[in-house]
Amino acid sequence: MELDFILAHMPEEIRRQTTHKTYMSGETIVRKGEDAKHVYLITKGSTRVSNEFASGQRYTFAALGEADIIGDLDVLAGKSVYAATNEADSTCEVIAMRAETFIQWMHLDNEFAVAVARMLAAKMYPTSNEAGRIKFLPSLERLHSYLLKRLGDIETDLFILHTSRQQIADDIGTSVKTVNRGVLKLKEAGLITLFHGKITINKEQQQALKDAQVEE
Repeated sequence: MELDFILAHMPEEIRRQTTHKTYMSGETIVRKGEDAKHVYLITKGSTRVSNEFASGQRYTFAALGEADIIGDLDVLAGKSVYAATNEADSTCEVIAMRAETFIQWMHLDNEFAVAVARMLAAKMYPTSNEAGRIKFLPSLERLHSYLLKRLGDIETDLFILHTSRQQIADDIGTSVKTVNRGVLKLKEAGLITLFHGKITINKEQQQALKDAQVEE
């Protein structure tokens, strides 16, 4: 459901119970383990969804954007705390409401309730399809797959990855040390180049990376 449609059809009694908030890039909107008392409808910007574990390792497994909802799964599951951390990836504007208001909105508006169900399904499907698989991939293969995904269909003579090693580690569910080791292996294999610490991939390396069979 489009954001404009959602906002246009928001019942007035629900609208009166909401507030508008802005989060700057890097700010945490909800943190894993905090009381799940609010739900947030994103009206502008994007967020990173990650999970932190007792070992200190963090795994970024999803991204949310305009018209997506933060906290819906936790509230609808009847859980008292948020299951994951949601952090603004850019300047992010949201409409905030109490969990009770969110539930009330769903009872009042069947179309909104169906839209929420579809959004939840869209969130859960890729997580179910990929998260478990990537967890068991060898670390170098995970890094290789990550770089291919970042390359996508981009056509450029020189691709420069500006993402930090910590963020790469979070995105593929491993440690910075493991990422650094993988980066060196790919560099030694001639599949990437390092320039002032950043990963760069020229035209020939891009094709070689796509053709490569990576071994640990």
